[in-house]
Amino acid sequence: MSRDGFQILLLEDDPTQRELLTKMMSDAGHRVKAVGDAHTALVQLNNHHWQILFSDWKLALGDASEVIRSARARIPTLGIIVATAYGSIDHAVEAMKMGADDYLPKPFQKQTMLLAIDKAARAHQLKEDNRRLSDQIQQQGALIDMVGSSAAMRSLFDRVERISAINTTVLIQGESGTGKELVAQRIHRLSGRDGPFIALNCGAIPDALAESELFGHEKGAFTGAHSARAGKLEAAQGGTLLLDEIGELPLNLQTRLLRVLQEGKVTRIGSHKEIDLDIRVVAATNRDLLQEVDAGRFRQDLYYRLNVIPVTTPALKDRSEDIPALAEHFIRHFSTKYRLPTPKLAVAEMNALRSHSWPGNVRELSNCMERFVLLQELDLQPISCQGGIILPEAGLNWEQVEREYLQAALERAGGNRTEAARLLGLGYKAFLYRSEKHGL
Repeated sequence: MSRDGFQILLLEDDPTQRELLTKMMSDAGHRVKAVGDAHTALVQLNNHHWQILFSDWKLALGDASEVIRSARARIPTLGIIVATAYGSIDHAVEAMKMGADDYLPKPFQKQTMLLAIDKAARAHQLKEDNRRLSDQIQQQGALIDMVGSSAAMRSLFDRVERISAINTTVLIQGESGTGKELVAQRIHRLSGRDGPFIALNCGAIPDALAESELFGHEKGAFTGAHSARAGKLEAAQGGTLLLDEIGELPLNLQTRLLRVLQEGKVTRIGSHKEIDLDIRVVAATNRDLLQEVDAGRFRQDLYYRLNVIPVTTPALKDRSEDIPALAEHFIRHFSTKYRLPTPKLAVAEMNALRSHSWPGNVRELSNCMERFVLLQELDLQPISCQGGIILPEAGLNWEQVEREYLQAALERAGGNRTEAARLLGLGYKAFLYRSEKHGL
C-alpha cells in the first residue's frame, strides 16, 4: 500500500455505514471523501482526481450503475470496487461488465475491505503505467513519422524506403536541426532488424571516455574499470547504431572504427577476443566531411566506407511549404504534453512563420511552437549584433560579453548545445569548454 494511502471516493447512502467505512479507511491511512447519493458522486468525479471509487450497489434511488459507467468512461484508470448486501451473482456480473475491478459482498471484514482497496489500487496503477507507455509510444511514433509533403521530403521518404532493407552503411548529412536522427530511426524501423536502435553523439563524450564508450572494456583495463562493460557497438547487436556528429570523432578512434566496419568484429579495451557484430551503422553530420578530409581532420578511407549510401536532409527554408503542417503538428504535440488548450495561429502569424529564414531548422520551429503553446508568444527574433562594432573607450568586460552570447545561444536553441554551438560558429567541444567555464 502507498505510504500516503489512496484518494478514495466513497458512495454509501446509509449514514451509519458511511461513517463506519470512512473511519476504517481513514484509520488505514487513506484520504476519503464520503457522499450519500449518485448525483454528488458524479460531481466529485468531475471536479477532483480520484484513484479509487468504493460504491454501494443498492442506493435509495435505484442503484450505482450510472455512477460506475460514468466513472469508467471519464476516468479509464480509476480503480472501482462495488459492495452490496444484495450479493447475487447477477449483480457481480453486471457491475464487472460496467467496469468494476472488484466486487465485495456484505457483510465483510475490515481486512477484506482493505485488501480489496489494495487490489483496486494496483489495477489503477497498472492502467496508469499502460497509459503513460501508450502515450510515449504514440509520441515516439509521431516523431518517427516525419511531417512533410513537399517535393524535397517526398524524395527523402522515397530514398529511405528504398535503402532501409539494404544492410550497408548510410551517411546522413544536413544542417543542424533538420531531423537526421529521425531519419536514422525511420531507416531502422523499416529495416526489419529486431535489435535495438542505439544513438551515440560522438561530440558529446570526452576524448578520454570515447574509446570505452564505443568499443567497451574489460575489468581492470584501465584505472576505474571495476567491471567489464559492453560498448555501443555491442549494445546495438542485431539492430542499428547511429553515430551522430561523426565528424567530431578523434582521428585515433576513426582508425579503429574503420577496422570494425571492414571486418564486422569488435575488440574491447583490455581484451584480445574478437566479438562478431551483426549491426547496421548509420552516421550523421552537419559538417562537410570532404572539407574535413582535405583539412586532415577526417580519414578519407573512413569517409568512403561510411558514404556507401548518402542521404541529405533538406533545410527548412528549402521546404517552406511544409511549415504550416509542421507548426500544427508541434502545437498539437505540446498541447497534449502539457495538457493545455490547443492555441490557433492567426493568418499574420502563419505568414511570419513562412517568411522566417529558420537558421535552426525544424528544431527551431519546434522550440518556437512549444513557447507559443506555453506563453502564446511568437518570437522570431534572431541573435544579432550591431554592424560596425565600436570598442568603447573604457574597454569592455570580454568574459561578460562571451557569457551573454553563450547564454543567448542556449536560450535560442532551447538548451540544445549542438545547435547553440552552430549558432555561434563554434565546434561542439569548444562550446562545451566555454560554457563550462562560465558555469552554463
